[in-house]
Amino acid sequence: MLQEFVGLMSPKTKSLKNLYSLVRKHGPIRINELVELSGYKHSTCSRLIEELVQAGLIYDSGAAEPKVGRKPAFYVITPDSYYLVGVEISSLFIVILLLDLNLQVLDEVKFKMDLNSPPQSTLDLVNESIENILFKHQVQQQHLLGIGVGAIGSIERESGAIQFKNEVSNEWNQLKIIESLEKRFSTMVLLDHGANLAALGEYRSNYWRETENLVYTSSGIGIRSGIILQGQVVGSKLDMDESFGHITVDVHGRKCACGAYGCLEAYSSLPAVRDEVIRQIKRGKPSSLLDIPLQADEIKFHHILDALKQGDPLCSDIVRDAAYYYGIGITNLVQLLRPDIVIIGGGLGGNIDFYEMTLKTVQERTKHYKNLQVKIIRASTGYNAVAVGAGCMIFDYFLEEKPAHAEPKRV
Repeated sequence: MLQEFVGLMSPKTKSLKNLYSLVRKHGPIRINELVELSGYKHSTCSRLIEELVQAGLIYDSGAAEPKVGRKPAFYVITPDSYYLVGVEISSLFIVILLLDLNLQVLDEVKFKMDLNSPPQSTLDLVNESIENILFKHQVQQQHLLGIGVGAIGSIERESGAIQFKNEVSNEWNQLKIIESLEKRFSTMVLLDHGANLAALGEYRSNYWRETENLVYTSSGIGIRSGIILQGQVVGSKLDMDESFGHITVDVHGRKCACGAYGCLEAYSSLPAVRDEVIRQIKRGKPSSLLDIPLQADEIKFHHILDALKQGDPLCSDIVRDAAYYYGIGITNLVQLLRPDIVIIGGGLGGNIDFYEMTLKTVQERTKHYKNLQVKIIRASTGYNAVAVGAGCMIFDYFLEEKPAHAEPKRV
């Protein structure tokens, strides 16, 4: 029935869709509350709710046990009435998730991206992984609502392709992932930027009952942000998810890879932290990284993240410095957008020292604004944020919870 909620609809179907959306957001919810929120007559609401129950889209969760009298019905959506597949594709790795309609992860596949291989082999691996995960959980074609794809990098909306900079092969300039998935699975496939989807996934999973204004930020290989304002993803036809990484935090600062000086990414990204760690080791600073049988220039991101978990003093100090500048960047976002919640994610964002220093910096730099109330929160979806949001994008499509800038590209 969810597929009927798209395109031209009868007044009755529109009413069913509206009630289903209300149950999705507010469930467990009683019939009287649905009457109040929808504006429908009680008899009309009861009849439509029963139709959604008979269709298997919602059910009475029995959320409350009355002390006396008849037990009231508390409706929630049926999470396994349909399934979603969320995919994240970056230059480093690929994540594939099977999700229910509550955005709970039922299964996960993750593997490294190999830009030295032909792109077709990567497409084949993605297709086979999705096929295997659907077979494992016995998800039939009619119960797969669609596949959402989030790209960390440039996307071409018209062709539904992801663009990777690759000196080995120009074939990677056009990874036609959407065309490949639609051909293989004959289902809805949508594509959007990873940061937008990470914001969407966090918002729908945890915060959309609490606020309509949220910012998701990610510090990892690069620095990105996704913005929710008035309950909608704010985006652009341009690739603007990296803009946050190129705000100025020091006008006389380090040179960034973009050519400008003092960009946030030159201080608070994993490459910036790695460069500083190597610089300090070469200057003779002690570190547990010296125990690894590698030259300083051979130290990888995962070595630094492992050293952070072990409490390496050098890495911890450098990460706290990076977090200080990240806090300046977050402060700029807070003062400009006035969100209720800012979420910090990504490879560095998941580190507790990075988070705490960022939080401390924001609090210190905003303490004079007494009316400014903002929560700084670590990402709950962790490394799966983009893939969860990608699956959510599919569900939102059928309920018209679309980004404000444009409908995601369907090829």
